[in-house]
Amino acid sequence: MKSVNEENNHKTSSPSSPKRLHRREISTGEKSVFINTPLDLTVEILKKLPAKSLLRFQCVSKQWLSIISSRRDFIDSIVTRSLTQPPPRDIKLIFHHQILYPGPHYFIFSSSYPQNTDKEALTTKATSYHYVRGLICCWSDCPTTVEIYNPTTRQYYTVPDTNRYQLIDRCFFGYDPIEDHYKVMVLPKYHMEEVPCQVFTVGDPKEKPWRCIQGIGLHYPWSPAVCVNGVIYYRASNDYRGSKFFLVSFDVSYERFNHVKTPTTLMDHRCSLINYKEKLGLMCCEKGVEIWVMEDGKKKQEWSKIVFYEMEGLEDWRVAGVTHGGEIVFVTGSLNTVDTLYVVYYDPTRNSMRDVEVEGTMVEDTESERKHYLRIWAVPNFVENTLRL
Repeated sequence: MKSVNEENNHKTSSPSSPKRLHRREISTGEKSVFINTPLDLTVEILKKLPAKSLLRFQCVSKQWLSIISSRRDFIDSIVTRSLTQPPPRDIKLIFHHQILYPGPHYFIFSSSYPQNTDKEALTTKATSYHYVRGLICCWSDCPTTVEIYNPTTRQYYTVPDTNRYQLIDRCFFGYDPIEDHYKVMVLPKYHMEEVPCQVFTVGDPKEKPWRCIQGIGLHYPWSPAVCVNGVIYYRASNDYRGSKFFLVSFDVSYERFNHVKTPTTLMDHRCSLINYKEKLGLMCCEKGVEIWVMEDGKKKQEWSKIVFYEMEGLEDWRVAGVTHGGEIVFVTGSLNTVDTLYVVYYDPTRNSMRDVEVEGTMVEDTESERKHYLRIWAVPNFVENTLRL
């Protein structure tokens, strides 16, 4: 028969029991072992992880934070991995809500739809957006503000000293593949032949906040622009009315403007610039779907028509870009939040179309019954980017 003390010791399992003491010795021994993992191996392991996990693991150590958010070769590998993954079925959207008379302006970056449940909002004074390689450049003319927003990290950065420039006509955003930098280029609204253009390099402490560069004289740029292989392309005209158009390029690396040779017939029509399989494309939707692609943009600048289909009903839609899978995306430019939003996808290789209804665009206003004006931008080629702003 067991004594009372023996029974109590058996029930309570005191810390001094041999079983618990053995576990502590093992645990203490494991903690004392130091595994010296080479830095290169650590980087290669981190490259295999999803972007959401990488964002959480930034708090593990200062070294991991530096690798994930600042090391450019690591960030480039995440962007490249995102580009080479199978394309998603649907795109991402930017909903810009403008509450009229008066009210704040803010946009919601939609990460999924049609349920549209995963949304992130950012209050901004911006009125226009330009998406390049994982970052969104938001800008406003009055008051003059320029912001850079990273949807992956959910961080935004306000470009300094923009208020000292009175009015901006256009703001363009591009990526410099040589120096691995993002750059903002703005054109003055008035006296373009006298006031120089301004360029800002994002995240480079060695550069001056804004640098003046030589422009190409008086011209009136039209949006939207597109950045292809380190070159920003945009349409421009000689007057505000846009009676005659021509094509302008801005080399992000060398910070130089140039005129681009373009077929005259293309400039006479309402057309949109697109990045078509890493080539500059012009898409017209007058009497059908017509796509022209420029071969060898930096040298010969020769154009060829690759697609033409007779199709009606697309002239009232805005071309938002091309997905990784080759589908051309159409969205309506704006609508009231009570309306139904549809996104149209057109596959030129199959000559087929599909449309997706987007839900969740309505914003509740608990203060009053103010009307919301909704502008829509599409991000058809979204990539993950862990760059810290």
